[in-house]
Amino acid sequence: MPPSAYDNCPCGSGKKFKWCCEPYFPNIQRALDLQQQGQHESALKAMEAVAASHPTYPQVWGYFAHLLYLEGNIEKAEEILGKAFALNPNFPMGLLLKGIFRQSEGEVIGALMLFRKAAEAYEPQAHDQLAQVYELIARNEILLNRPVAGQAALERAAHFSPGDAELHEQFEGLFGEESRLPKAARKKYSFRPTVKPVSAAAASGRFADAKKAFEELTVQVPEDPAAWFNLGLVRAWLGEQPLAVEALLKSIELEWDDAKAEEAAALVEVLRCGQGMEAESDYSQYHVYMPLRDPQAVFQLLQIWDQERRMLSPQSDPDGQMFSCLMVEELPNLLDTGTTMAKVVANVTVSNGVMRLWHMDKDSVKKIATEVRDRINLAVGEPVEGPGPAQFGDISQEALAYPVRTSELSQAEAKLKERATNFFEEVWSKRPLKTLGGATPLDAAGSKFLRKRLLGVIRFLQDCLIGSAPRKQVAGKVVPLDVYDFDRLRHKLGVELQAPGEAPTISVPEEPKVSVNKDFAAMSAADLAAVPTEPLSAGELEDAMRASMKLDARELAVRFAKAGAAKPADPAKPDRYPLFACLIAGALSESDTAAALKYAEEGLKYDEAHNGEKRANEFMVRKAQLYAKRGEVESAAREFEDLIVRNPDDGKFFITAAEAMLSAKEGSRALHFSELGLAKARTVQNRDLEGACLELADAARRQMK
Repeated sequence: MPPSAYDNCPCGSGKKFKWCCEPYFPNIQRALDLQQQGQHESALKAMEAVAASHPTYPQVWGYFAHLLYLEGNIEKAEEILGKAFALNPNFPMGLLLKGIFRQSEGEVIGALMLFRKAAEAYEPQAHDQLAQVYELIARNEILLNRPVAGQAALERAAHFSPGDAELHEQFEGLFGEESRLPKAARKKYSFRPTVKPVSAAAASGRFADAKKAFEELTVQVPEDPAAWFNLGLVRAWLGEQPLAVEALLKSIELEWDDAKAEEAAALVEVLRCGQGMEAESDYSQYHVYMPLRDPQAVFQLLQIWDQERRMLSPQSDPDGQMFSCLMVEELPNLLDTGTTMAKVVANVTVSNGVMRLWHMDKDSVKKIATEVRDRINLAVGEPVEGPGPAQFGDISQEALAYPVRTSELSQAEAKLKERATNFFEEVWSKRPLKTLGGATPLDAAGSKFLRKRLLGVIRFLQDCLIGSAPRKQVAGKVVPLDVYDFDRLRHKLGVELQAPGEAPTISVPEEPKVSVNKDFAAMSAADLAAVPTEPLSAGELEDAMRASMKLDARELAVRFAKAGAAKPADPAKPDRYPLFACLIAGALSESDTAAALKYAEEGLKYDEAHNGEKRANEFMVRKAQLYAKRGEVESAAREFEDLIVRNPDDGKFFITAAEAMLSAKEGSRALHFSELGLAKARTVQNRDLEGACLELADAARRQMK
C-alpha cells in the first residue's frame, strides 16, 4: 500500500510523498510486488521501465538497486547505485544500501562507515530511515565492543521510532540496571557546561555538527576541561575511539575536580576495550578457534572435563546446538577446610561447528588448546588463533576464584575475598600499565597528573568486578558477592577522591607557556609519563625518549619519539634518526611491520629534506630489512641494490643484504648479494669481507638445495 500524499516519502528525502516519489511510485510498488510473488523476470523488466522513464531521479535507481539486492545480485545492484551517486554523490538511500551490501558480505567496519555517512546524509524528517540506520549502527558498534557508541546510536533509533516497544526493550536489556556491562560503559553521559557557550550548530541533532562545534571551542578556549570532555564524548558516540581518547586525556590533564577526572578516565578505559584499540589497552584476550571434525569426540572430552571437576557453569541451548562453560584449575589448598577454590584458565564455547577457547592469559588458553589437540587430535581441525579486544566480563577474571567443592558458603566467600585482596593489592598495584604511561599504580599515585588517570582505572575495575562477580540470593533478589572493597585500595595507594577546590580562572591565552622540568635522566617512569610533549623541542623529546628507554618504559619512549618526529624541522637539530628508529622498534615489538615500514619511509623523506641525506643509508637498510621481513622480497632486493649503488665501496651492505635474504628464505638472492660482495672484496683485497661473503654464499647454496 503506497503512503498517503502527506506522509514522509519512503525514499528518505525528508519531503512529503506528494512532492517526491508519488508520480512513479505505483510502478515501483508493482515491480516489488512481482518480486515478492516470485516473478523475477517481470519484476526486473518493470523496474527497468521505470528507470528508463525517470533516469534523472536518484531515488529510482535506489529502488532498482534494492530490487536487485532482494534478487541476490549485489554486483549489478552496485552498478545501478553508481548511476544514483552520479546524480547525487551524497544520496542517503544509496549509502544505506551500500552499507547493507557490505554487511551481508561480513565487512563490519566498511558497513559501519557507510551507515554513519547515511545517518548524516538523511534529512532529520526521515524518521523511519534514520531509525533503521541508527539501529544498524548500534548493532555493529556493539559487535565491535564499543558500547558507548552503541548506546548513543540505539538511543537515536528509539528517538526516531518512539512506538517501537521491542527497540526500547532491547535498549533496557543492554544498558539498563540489570545489564552486566560496567557502569562506565552503560551510563548515560551528558555534555558538561563550558566556560564559553558552544555554537548553536551543536544542537542540530547531528553528531558531526556537535563534534565540529566542540573542536572549534577547544581551539578558542584550549584550557577548558569541559570543552575537551565534550569533544571526547561526541567522538566516542561517533565510534572514533582513538580521537575520543586523545580529547578525554586532555580533559583529564586540565581537570581540577577529582570526580570529573575519574569519570573521564573510566570512560577512556571503556573506549580502549573496543576493537582496534588493542595496542593501547591493558586488557586484551587471546582466542583459539578449532573447527569440529568429529563433534561426538569433542562432547566426550567435555564429559571427561566435567568428571575431572574442571568445568564450571556449563550451559547449552534447548536444541543442543550451542554449549559454553568455564575451564578451571584448582588452587593450592594448604589446609583442608572443606572448601576448594579454582581459577578460570579458559572460556569455552562450542557452536556452529567450531570450538572457541579464549582468555586474558595467552599461555593459559594455548595450554588448553594443546590439551584438546593431544586428547582428540583428528576430531578438531587446525587451530586459528590470535589476539582480540577483551570482553568486559573477563577483565576482572584474574582476581576471581570459584568454589568447586564447599561445605559452607561463607568459607568460599572468605577465600574469594582473600584472593581478590591479594590480587589488587599485591599483584595489580605493582603491574606496569599502558594507560599510566608504563608506570605502576603504586608509582602513578605519586604523580599529580597520573593520579587522576589512576582514579578512573580503579573505578573501571570496580565496575567490571561488580558485573562479573559470582551472584547470591539475598531476600529473594540475586546480587553480586561483595568481593573486594576498592576504597581500601584507594586508601592504600593514597588516591581517595578529594573535594574540588575553587575552579581556576580560564581565559584564552595569547600564547600558553608551560614550564617543564627537563632533567629527564633523574626522573622515574611516573615522572616522565607526566611530562607534556607540546612545549618540548625535538631534541628535548629525544632526551626524554632515551631516559624512558633506560627505564625500559617502551610505551613512554614511543610516545616521546612520536611527538619528536612530528615537530617542525629544526636547523639546530636536523638529525631525527634516533626518533624514527625508536618508532620502528616500537612498531616491530607489536608485530606491526606495516607501521614500521611507514616510519622508515617517513624518516627517509625527512632526512632527505632536512638533514642532507646524512642518515639515508640507515633508513634504506631499515626499509630493505622490513620489506624482507614482510616477504616482499622484490622490494627488498631493489632497496639493497639502490643502497649498494649509492655506496659501492662499503662492503657491509653486501653482507646485510645477503643476511636479510637468508632470513627471508631467499637463497638465490642471498647468493647473488654474496657473490657481488665477494667480487668487490677481491677487487679491493679486503680479506675480512671476502671471508664473510664466502660463508654467506655457502649458507645460500645450502638453503637452495
